[in-house]
Amino acid sequence: MTTASIMKALVYRGTGLIGIEERPRPEPGDGEVQIAVRSVSICGSDLGAYRHSTDRFRPPLVLGHELSGVVTALGPNATRFTVGQRVTVNPMLYCGECYHCRRGEVNLCGHRKSLGTAIGGVQTDGAMREYMTIRESAVMPLPDAVSFADGALLEPMAVCLACAKCGREEGEETVVVLGAGPIGLLTIKFLKSLGVPRVVAVDVMPLRLEKAVEFGASLAVNATESDPVTAVREYTDCLGADRVIVAAGVGSSFCQAFDLVRNGGAVVLVALMHETVEFDPMCIVGRGTKLYGSYMFTTEMREAADILAAGAIRVDDLVTSAFSLDEGKKAFDLLCSPGNNEIKVQLFMNA
Repeated sequence: MTTASIMKALVYRGTGLIGIEERPRPEPGDGEVQIAVRSVSICGSDLGAYRHSTDRFRPPLVLGHELSGVVTALGPNATRFTVGQRVTVNPMLYCGECYHCRRGEVNLCGHRKSLGTAIGGVQTDGAMREYMTIRESAVMPLPDAVSFADGALLEPMAVCLACAKCGREEGEETVVVLGAGPIGLLTIKFLKSLGVPRVVAVDVMPLRLEKAVEFGASLAVNATESDPVTAVREYTDCLGADRVIVAAGVGSSFCQAFDLVRNGGAVVLVALMHETVEFDPMCIVGRGTKLYGSYMFTTEMREAADILAAGAIRVDDLVTSAFSLDEGKKAFDLLCSPGNNEIKVQLFMNA
């Protein structure tokens, strides 16, 4: 095997175990393209795998599903792209044939695999490696006006755009976002772009709350200093919020959402919450509350690319640190360290 056919990959091998390994560079198969990865964003789900090994991320596995890069080779019958073209990838590898796919609900496909996970019972290596191959139907052109770093944020942008639209009703005045991490902050940006007059951000980290205000929140509540329910009730003349978006993956946030929303309002759950939560269903029935789950996206990744290319929203202000692929473990450890102030961290390679 020649040096040119070897690449570096950041391989996850269990709780707290991740490091660089040399692997053969994958060659594109029928209908596939090879991509030289340029930028990968570390997602909260990647961190979850690093902290706690689960069947969803069965090691050994290359993590990473938020990426951008350049097409470097085409497999047989791959005709949609050209070598040298800048691209990003939709990590949802849906079947395209089931009931949900035929309805355009590709995010609900029961047969899907997902990049950088073991969803569907199949370990599908992700993008934290120098080269990857993937079916060309999952690849999307990256507009010239969008940098590689910004392109590696298009997937979470799509998640947040879909979330910002979920449960939205004409004339809503106040939306609360519980959790001002990357998903919460991006959702705030989209809520404001959709014309929501007042957005309230709730978190426990001062830096994230500062960012929330910078991104358009009209009120930021530090839950360690003030009671969010009291603050929102005062802010809405005791009515409550029209919509509450739960972007914090803790059960208490889900329960608190029902205390924050007005009668007839909507609660949207976008956080991946891996715990059992007890709550009184009369919160829904007795108050006419609508409850939505917002999972991934359908067409929003292309919408987000157009929005980004037009300069209607910027996302570079979310990235607080960038590391080389070789420094991948350092990046993961930083994000897992107590009290760290990072918001979005990216890995770069093939520069």
